[in-house]
Amino acid sequence: MIIKNAEMSTLAGKSMVTESKLKPDIEMVLDQMNAIVYVTDISNFKIIYLNKKAIETYGNITGKLCWKFIQKNQTGKCPFCIIDKITKTNLDNNHFARDFFNEFNNQWFEVHEKIIKWDDNINAKLTVAYDITKRKEEEKKLYVLFKQQELFSKIATTFNHEETFANKVNEVIELLGEFVDVSRVSIFENYFEEKITRITYEWCAKGINPKINNLPEIPFDRQHPIIVETMTEKILKISDMSEDKYLRPLKFLEIYNVKALLIIPIYLRDKHVGFVSLEECRKKRDWLNNEIVLLKTFGNIISTSFERKYIEETRLRSEMKLKEANATKDRFFSIIARDLQSPFSSLTGLSSILTDNYDKWDDDKRKEFIVSIRESAKLGIKLLDNLLIWSKMQSGKLEFSPEIVDVRSVIVQTIEQLTNKAHKKGISITGVPEKQYFVYADYIMLNTIIRNIINNAIKFSKQGGDISIIVKEKSEFTEVCIKDNGIGIEKEHLNKLFRIDSDNLSYGPLDEKGTGLGLIICKEFIEKNGGKIKVISKLNEGSQFKFTIPQKNK
Repeated sequence: MIIKNAEMSTLAGKSMVTESKLKPDIEMVLDQMNAIVYVTDISNFKIIYLNKKAIETYGNITGKLCWKFIQKNQTGKCPFCIIDKITKTNLDNNHFARDFFNEFNNQWFEVHEKIIKWDDNINAKLTVAYDITKRKEEEKKLYVLFKQQELFSKIATTFNHEETFANKVNEVIELLGEFVDVSRVSIFENYFEEKITRITYEWCAKGINPKINNLPEIPFDRQHPIIVETMTEKILKISDMSEDKYLRPLKFLEIYNVKALLIIPIYLRDKHVGFVSLEECRKKRDWLNNEIVLLKTFGNIISTSFERKYIEETRLRSEMKLKEANATKDRFFSIIARDLQSPFSSLTGLSSILTDNYDKWDDDKRKEFIVSIRESAKLGIKLLDNLLIWSKMQSGKLEFSPEIVDVRSVIVQTIEQLTNKAHKKGISITGVPEKQYFVYADYIMLNTIIRNIINNAIKFSKQGGDISIIVKEKSEFTEVCIKDNGIGIEKEHLNKLFRIDSDNLSYGPLDEKGTGLGLIICKEFIEKNGGKIKVISKLNEGSQFKFTIPQKNK
């Protein structure tokens, strides 16, 4: 600028004309300048001189109106003209400079203007315009780069907030949408097992209708031409959605008024897991290179954030599994230390009393103690069996041999085994199926499931209670419901019923103790056979245990 100011001062300070002609030395200097130079008569706005560069740019327009032939679509004096300013100031101190974009040739100029004396001592305006188009383009690139860095800084800050991942992603896509000035930003996630892709996050500009929760799930086909193009080029750039190439494959976007589309794939550990989509709904749009670079960078950021989310979720799952494993171990040893000790302590105590008093007691008294010893032994063996079964399940060593099994025969056999126990409490068991129901299950596991649930129903039923069994066929599954009118289960305990890490010690009406391990085994067996279990219970009113088993091999 200093050099250019000096040039203007030198030109203006010299006597540029002689006998109505430009001095040859001055004219040579002006023609060699890499700038447009022209002189305008300020009394009528007519051009009275152009240098070589000006003639190359505008033609020889000497004698023409400056605003008409140098500016585009101008119908009068230019609004930025300095002449009005000049007439009110000292002619010797009137140098003006500005940057100006001339639509006549779509170029940026650094324009310097000064009032000088011309032929016949008339006042004229000297204009020197340097082409700064490249400089402006570089400035624009630097500005865009600065704004992009500012955007990415905001995005990085947002992802470091102590918020949910969903909230952070929603904030980030809003930043991107407003920065690029698009109508809609969407993130699609692929669900490979279901072979679909669906929107999981979305931001919309004001007045733009959302697609999320409205757009049906989209079938994900790797051979689809749109998917192939996106994955091959690592981008899908559509400036006009009405093109035949995209009209049919992307017809589902038509009702959302999408005019232009830009898509970038998202990767997680080199696996394609989704897309980032920028949509323009107001008009067709030629996507600029800097927008494409920006979106690619954003795609990398989103991929990294998904990676971090995956690592964090994996860590949390590992911590949860470790916590559950420790709780399971503690619970396991608690059962061994407390629950297994009880029957063996009873065995020791009862047998000691019997030994000490054997000769004193009659046969009836001795038989009473022998029966008690037998019951304690049975309880200990049952608990040991359950512990062994559970430990085999955890180590994966439990045999699983599914076959066609008749549910009715298993129920009949179980009731026969538990009849005496039910009769002692005056409990009736009804609902034995009249017909056969065949399922595909491991016979031993199914037997264990039904025996444990009916046994629990007896244990937690009151004297003279009722137990009913209902078997139904439901499409591909058979449902077994075992219902009692016993003491029921408190609501807060239902969620912990099938967890080994929870203390499920409970007592029946006659202080019959249950560890809860049998139900945990039932759930594992049911799920192993491809079924599900559900419990409906109300305190002091009873419980219903419903489980399903597949009718055939899947």
